Amino acid sequence: MPPPAHSRPEPLLILCGGHSRRMGSPKPLLRYGGQTLLARLMTHTDPARPVWLAAADKRYADSGRAEYLPDAQAGQAGPLSAILPALQQAKRQGWGGLYVMACDSLLLPEQLTALLAQQQHSAEWAAGITALADDEEQGQIHPLLAHWSCRLAGPLAAAVARDERKVMAWLAAQAHRRVAMPPHWQALSNFNTGADFERACAMADGLTLI
Repeated sequence: MPPPAHSRPEPLLILCGGHSRRMGSPKPLLRYGGQTLLARLMTHTDPARPVWLAAADKRYADSGRAEYLPDAQAGQAGPLSAILPALQQAKRQGWGGLYVMACDSLLLPEQLTALLAQQQHSAEWAAGITALADDEEQGQIHPLLAHWSCRLAGPLAAAVARDERKVMAWLAAQAHRRVAMPPHWQALSNFNTGADFERACAMADGLTLI
């Protein structure tokens, strides 16, 4: 029997089932530092932290110890459909929540979790979404670089059943907290084109990320 959930780091869900149309090739298989992005995320995750992958119908050779979870809806219905089964599994296993991270990022998982976990005593951590943002007041918020409370499993299940797919619209109706990311992190996450990725790699080359 596994140890109690509270004695281990909360799970990490990596979203890697998107179409990658603008990138032109699968984002999890982009390479940086001699590794695919997916392998890099796996390498730099605490070995005690469960890692789950939302990959739609895809499977990747370098996913290591990660467990694949099916989307709630078939046909790549978007992040809400991908996050719901992970929240439900986390709730069944006794976790308070889980971390969500899109694969199109050069941020490292334990950096992300450490910054977000500074808010773990807040009401939003317990019942809503604690997400990285470009700043604390305005600017873009990143719900796919975030901590999601298991208390959202019921409301999210209802939203997915209604076929709601817009993450930002759903986020606006939930309790959420913004966590300002260091300015240089902004260029390292959420790249959609080859040019975006090249800029992110150039930025990362000049930083100490590990």
